[in-house]
Amino acid sequence: MRRRIRDHVSADRYSHLFVTLVLIFNTLLIIYTLIAVTFWMTMSGVGLLDSLPLALYLLPLLIFLPLMIRGFYKERTAASNFMFLLICAGFFALLSLLVRGLIIALAFNLVAMVLLFITGRFRPKGSIRGAGKKGLVYVLLLNLLGLTFPVSVVILGQVPIDAVTVTTPADLVLEVPLATFDFPYTNITPDTALISTLVADRFAVDLRVLTSDASSWTRLGLWLDALNDTALNYSVTLSTDRDAMAGADPDLLGTTSLLENIYEEHNASLTSLRFALDSRNMTRLPDTVLLDMTLSRNEWETLMSRTRNVDLIGFSELMRASLYSIDLAAIETSASSVKEYGASLGFSMGIMVEAFVLDDMQDSDALTMRLCGQTMNTLDLWERKEVLCGRSRFSYEMRGDVGEYLVMSYSSTLGLLGPEWTMRVGVVGNVTDVDGRPNEVYTDVQGFSDDLTRAAGHGVGLITIESLSSLLITSGSGSVSDLRASVDLHDSVVSTYTFRIYAFRAVFVAVDIFDSIML
Repeated sequence: MRRRIRDHVSADRYSHLFVTLVLIFNTLLIIYTLIAVTFWMTMSGVGLLDSLPLALYLLPLLIFLPLMIRGFYKERTAASNFMFLLICAGFFALLSLLVRGLIIALAFNLVAMVLLFITGRFRPKGSIRGAGKKGLVYVLLLNLLGLTFPVSVVILGQVPIDAVTVTTPADLVLEVPLATFDFPYTNITPDTALISTLVADRFAVDLRVLTSDASSWTRLGLWLDALNDTALNYSVTLSTDRDAMAGADPDLLGTTSLLENIYEEHNASLTSLRFALDSRNMTRLPDTVLLDMTLSRNEWETLMSRTRNVDLIGFSELMRASLYSIDLAAIETSASSVKEYGASLGFSMGIMVEAFVLDDMQDSDALTMRLCGQTMNTLDLWERKEVLCGRSRFSYEMRGDVGEYLVMSYSSTLGLLGPEWTMRVGVVGNVTDVDGRPNEVYTDVQGFSDDLTRAAGHGVGLITIESLSSLLITSGSGSVSDLRASVDLHDSVVSTYTFRIYAFRAVFVAVDIFDSIML
């Protein structure tokens, strides 16, 4: 076969050209992905320095691939190029489970592998000893270049890469959980002393209701009674029991029926909330009524386990099945209906969504944000958009504290979007979640207040804190005033780097830049 192709000059020339073009295409695709991710991350407010480890991770390839391609084009060197095609084919096979357009790239690589095997030169040119020495030098150089990635991650994790000073203090809101969510419910009595402290220390409260729990509505009533005719500002967050709706071991991160059911329950909850307010003759409506559209705890664990374990097959299958099980027109209709109904009741309406929604907004289309029941059109409906950036929540699933970079990175993006975009952070305090895991992220008030300073320094105008109950449990009745004093005392803070968070964001940006060939 090899002799026949080489004897046929045209076939040999075109085979050689085809393999060369496929090698160049693979290299350009790597470069395009690097540039696109870096560009969109930079456009979202993330510093260019943050993308340095990613560039250094690919640096060995970007140096050696042109040399390998040149070697094949001039002398038909095959061994290293065959391995490159094999690796690319493997990646394309895995990623095509999510991005169907990459099947074409997979086919090209498979054909190129066959042609390279037939027409390429696998035996080293010159003596075996000389080739061995040359190969050893390449391996050593490749490993030395490969060290630049972990070294850069360590250095950026130790040396501050960002410093901010607060010019306009953010409004601070303490969440009051009225049921068990990620952490067990703890009763906080809204007595006069507590409310006076909150007012004096310039905090507002966010009353978070589990809409399917009658006890949660009863507790809301007690807080509304206590707040009536006081100066304490408040908002209400309505959270459905998405865990029960999605199941204990979800195969999908949202479906059309699930999201429609969530919106329907929110619609009914707005009626219940208005009744609770009217029956008490409340002198003030909530500043905002937020609809919780974040993933359930089990959905979040499913997503993060695929991401944490670099499970390309699991992640690709999960994301594609989830994304294509959601009808965008249907959720737009549901969202618009709930928003209009809430507005008719006199409420200023908002939503709470996952942090990855920010990384899906860059090219103004709706891909992963649909998991939170949103499109670009529905995002424009709400007076307030709150992004859940719980450092404890990320740290649990990433098997260790993700550091201050989480708040720094996402607040850098939020600060560019306007005052209607807000942030929810936490959990402050030494508490244990519903799975019995201790919260070891924020060991003291100072560390938590530093994250509040980071968010405010990047321009976030309103920050919701999880939670009043965990704060009081940990540090007692004086903790509210201690937190305010710490925030007011420190108006400058520096931040270090966490590659895990950058990589998490980069994954969603990368998915978004290939959405046009998802098919």
